[in-house]
Amino acid sequence: MIEQKQSGSNKLAIKSGSAYMLSNILINATSIITAPIFSRLLTTSDYGIVSNFMAWQSIGLILIGLGLAYTIGNAKIDFPGEFNQFLASIQTLSSIAGLISLLIAIIFVNQLSRLMELDKSLVIIIFIYLLLLPSVIYTQEKYKFQLDFKKNISISIFNTIGSIVFCLLLVEFVFYKNRYIGRIMGLILPMSLLGLYFYYSILRSGWNSKMTLYWKYALKISLPFIPHTLGMVVLTQLDRIMIIKLIGNSAAGLYSFGFAYAAIIALFSNAISQAFQPWLYENYKNNNIDGIKNATNNITLGISFIIIILISIGPEAIKILGPENFWEAKYVIMPIVIGSFFQFLAATYSTIQLYHKKTFFIPIGTLLAALINFGLNFLLIPKYGFIGAAFGTFFSFLAQALFHMVIYKRITKRIIYDDRYMWLITLSTTILSYLIYMTYDLVFWRYALSLSILFFFFIIQKKKILAIFHFFFKNIDLSRFKIS
Repeated sequence: MIEQKQSGSNKLAIKSGSAYMLSNILINATSIITAPIFSRLLTTSDYGIVSNFMAWQSIGLILIGLGLAYTIGNAKIDFPGEFNQFLASIQTLSSIAGLISLLIAIIFVNQLSRLMELDKSLVIIIFIYLLLLPSVIYTQEKYKFQLDFKKNISISIFNTIGSIVFCLLLVEFVFYKNRYIGRIMGLILPMSLLGLYFYYSILRSGWNSKMTLYWKYALKISLPFIPHTLGMVVLTQLDRIMIIKLIGNSAAGLYSFGFAYAAIIALFSNAISQAFQPWLYENYKNNNIDGIKNATNNITLGISFIIIILISIGPEAIKILGPENFWEAKYVIMPIVIGSFFQFLAATYSTIQLYHKKTFFIPIGTLLAALINFGLNFLLIPKYGFIGAAFGTFFSFLAQALFHMVIYKRITKRIIYDDRYMWLITLSTTILSYLIYMTYDLVFWRYALSLSILFFFFIIQKKKILAIFHFFFKNIDLSRFKIS
């Protein structure tokens, strides 16, 4: 009876985790879903301004949010009877930080406007938005740990549909002279409305007099995560900011447009990583090293297979997603997609560091990659434009993956993964992807080469490729990874 309850609980946890994953993918994929519409309503310069706004919003969320969302899982265990009080406390703390930041932004709005390359009104809007957004994030985390997956999906559906409707209305009928403002307001309005509702709901159900006690608990956990999280945001957003600073909004718009398509592989690999993590921890605890090696080999190969497909059809995808003035964005696809592959390897290695609670090196690796990205951008963007920024990201993620491979071996003092196989697949995929990239303007030869590569991959590794698809699409059944 106990085993049946545990089995049912595990299934619900997997279902909830998968739903949370899906809701995040829906939220992050909105820009891809709506690209065919808004690329025909906005100029490349408009796209650049929107991407710059979202980049600064992401950075602001890390600093103002203080990493408090990372503490909710621990609090659910440590304060099971006071969970609502804890949520109200961290929301109050992030609100204090947000109000102070808003006041500073109002005082120094001119300087911030020049630094951020945004209109003064948009600078203030960012800081107002950051007062409301954390409450949505806290609520999503609450539902995740309470295994209430239906509510998380409802949030993502409301945001996805709401942002499309608001953007269309505002771009076409309200801000038709400055359409980038309509796009920005349409993107943030659904989350702002949810933020107002959840803000009130969290405070109503959890207001208490022990807030400072919870603050001390939360900050002890959250503050060490800020350098890592900020570094990850900088890694993904620094390119846009530097492109705007060095060559302008239009180039940043092209980069962001191509990046949105290339980021599909990051969404997919992150989903697999999150689903794989509980299984990995359980098997690592039970010393099933052969099983771990076999599973990670299969996942690496499966992602490689999908990467070849995404890169091969990239030019045609860009033509479907946007009009001719956006087609040049195809040249960022290959380096960003392969960079995401390196990022997946880095996450695979750092997961073991998290298991051992040796998190000191995780932010170091992230900040190292961010510094490399900054230096390469500074050298490459003036000479090669937004394509140079894409290759800067490629090399910075490569450095991050290599760094974490070395660190995980030092921490575990053993070989957990089949590093030789994983890197053989990764480097082979990189070389083959570059060859496809060189034929981007030769449609016949590109597809002939791509189909030959895919056929060769499938013939020699048929079982492994089928295993990863079973893993992802059949309720995360990891027993399918046990292939001889």
